[in-house]
Formats: sequence, C-alpha cells, structure tokens
Amino acid sequence: MEKIIKIENIKKAFRTEEIETWALGGVSIEVKKGEFVAIMGPSGCGKSTLLNILGLLDNPTEGHYFLNGTDVAQFTEEQRTDLRKGGIGFVFQSFNLIDDLNVYENIELPLLYMGIPKKERKERVTAAMQRMNISHRAKHFPQQLSGGQQQRVAIARAVVANPEIILADEPTGNLDSKHGIEVMELLQQLNGEGTTIVMVTHSTRDAAYAHRTVNIFDGVVVSESEKQNV
Repeated sequence: MEKIIKIENIKKAFRTEEIETWALGGVSIEVKKGEFVAIMGPSGCGKSTLLNILGLLDNPTEGHYFLNGTDVAQFTEEQRTDLRKGGIGFVFQSFNLIDDLNVYENIELPLLYMGIPKKERKERVTAAMQRMNISHRAKHFPQQLSGGQQQRVAIARAVVANPEIILADEPTGNLDSKHGIEVMELLQQLNGEGTTIVMVTHSTRDAAYAHRTVNIFDGVVVSESEKQNV
C-alpha cells in the first residue's frame, strides 16, 4: 500500500538563551494511505509536538518528513500553509471554533481560505452539515452547542475541503463517554471511506478504533502494535 507519510529520525528542540529541551529524540514512522494510526503516550512525551510537525504547523530541528514523497521537513511557513490548504484537516480537543461565527460560517472557513466560489462553498458546507447531523444548528454559535455538537462542527470543518489526511489531537478529551464514542465512530467512518487518520490520544478506548498504535515515551518510539484483523 502506498505510503502517504514517512518520517525519518525526526528531532525537535525548543531553545531559550540558556536552556535546550528536546521534545522529540529521533522518531521514525510510516503511515500508509487509508490507514488509521493512533499515537499514544503520557503527557509531555512529545506526541502533540509530533502531530504539529505532521500537520505542517512546525518544522523539525533535524530529520526528514516525506509527505506524498516530497521532503517537507524544512519548508518555509508559506510553503507549509499552501500544502496544508485542502490537504490536511485538523480536529482538536478544544474544538478551536470561532465564537463570533455560526456553525455554517465555521465550517465554511477553510473553503474561503482556498478561494472556492460561493455556490460550491454552499454545496460543500450543506453536505458536511448533513453528514455530521448538525444541519438544524447551522445558525447557532459555538456557545449554544453541547460539547459533542461542537466536535461535530469541528469534524465537518476538517472534512469540508476533502483532505487526504485528518490529524486529530485528543478528539474526545473534552467529551463524555457517549459523545466520545460518537466522535470516534465518525472518524472510523471517514477512515473507512479512504481518509488517512493520525490521532494523538491517551485513551486505550479511542486507540482501539485505529489499525495500528504507536507508543511514544520521552520523545522516542518505544513500541508499535497492529490489529490482527486489519
């Protein structure tokens, strides 16, 4: 199966004038197209730092990151931004919705950045809301929604641009068990339709939805496990 992500010996240091802290100490991972991978580890182990690099929100200090065969490890901010548009969708624990925009407008935002015409934007947003069962909330604002509804909006915003990859950072962290399971089932459904998903989580329940689990400790991969029935 074709590899969509390949990282080789990725290291990341955060430096001040007096202190150098290595968040990642040499991580190598491959993700196949259409795979669902969970990255697990305790708080502070480097998993969110790794996800930021995978999402082109940051560059590694050392190492190589091949995205669809292109080494993007040291891309400029402008190059990273261009590559993110339409190619990568994000789902965060904190939902990251804009309070001053209603549900429709929050979902539409990535399409505005991409310069998609108004008619097509409306079609895509309408379809995404229907898919996430939030059409009846189109004119509501984030503070008028439950946590589960807010995460549905965030997922709709992530998929509206038809990305190849969705990166999820603790997507159920602010949800109760019922809504958490609903969100994981939505991600599993998207993966079943061909979307590659890389998810950071500390939840073994959530990780069970993935094809493969990568365990990180102190900035390095310590083990990997794969479902036997995948």
